[in-house]
Amino acid sequence: MRLTPDHLNPLKERELELRGLQIPVIENLASHQGTYDTLNLTDNSITVLGNIPLSPRLTSIHLAQNQISSISPSLPPNIPNLVSLVLTNNAIASLATLVPLESLTALRHLSLRGNPVTQHEHYKEFVVWKVAKGQLHTLDFERIKDSTRESARKLLTDPETSLPNSLAHQLSIATTSSVSGVGATTFSLTNVTKATAAGGLGTKGGKGRLMTPDEKRRVVEALTRAKTAEEVRKLERMLADGLVPEGGVDNATAEAQAQDQEPAVAVVETEGEGEGDGQAGEDKEMAEAVNGS
Repeated sequence: MRLTPDHLNPLKERELELRGLQIPVIENLASHQGTYDTLNLTDNSITVLGNIPLSPRLTSIHLAQNQISSISPSLPPNIPNLVSLVLTNNAIASLATLVPLESLTALRHLSLRGNPVTQHEHYKEFVVWKVAKGQLHTLDFERIKDSTRESARKLLTDPETSLPNSLAHQLSIATTSSVSGVGATTFSLTNVTKATAAGGLGTKGGKGRLMTPDEKRRVVEALTRAKTAEEVRKLERMLADGLVPEGGVDNATAEAQAQDQEPAVAVVETEGEGEGDGQAGEDKEMAEAVNGS
């Protein structure tokens, strides 16, 4: 029996294994003084990829099956030699979330399978062009072809100047929806919108069934009637668990309180002062997305 999480893995690499421990935040890694080649944090409850101390020896990070929805911009300088990053089955929903990975110039292998962001129309082109300054070798365990690199370049750069075009700038900017009355807190509702539009919120924990038109209507009603930050959080937790509200937001939040909730897929992000005026527009977009599916 291994008594320490620090050991040699089958590749003869020094690995720090902290998998399956319900860890919510990456912390206290400085005590290991960067003496490991691989950091394994698979199957935890981490929501932010960051807070890793200077680790020039670190070449691989495994973070599959967490709840990561954001990546700290301060992370890349601390892991300059990272080659492989596995983020399979997390909650990354926006291409802009991946922008910090541009500075990981040694990164060659990236997996984002099972993240909502993979459903984006320009997902592959943006990642191939942006991450590691276009030097990735494999994406989602598939080799990147030269033809894909060329199509990404044509899509996202100006043909005359070779500089990023307007689409590249648009995809690189984070968009969030704020709830009035919550001050500095904003909420990322992209996961909820995509999930309801796809009709894939069925049974708890995943292989969800398609929602009926009536269930979609109830989800839209609950989302558009949410007035407070707490109501939004409860609705997100319900949808993440595959629970469809029976009626308006009052009934939905009452149902959420009656359930033993697991951590939500859509998480709270603090990004400076909230902009309450944008809530109505975002709610309308969510309603249109569901009704049009």
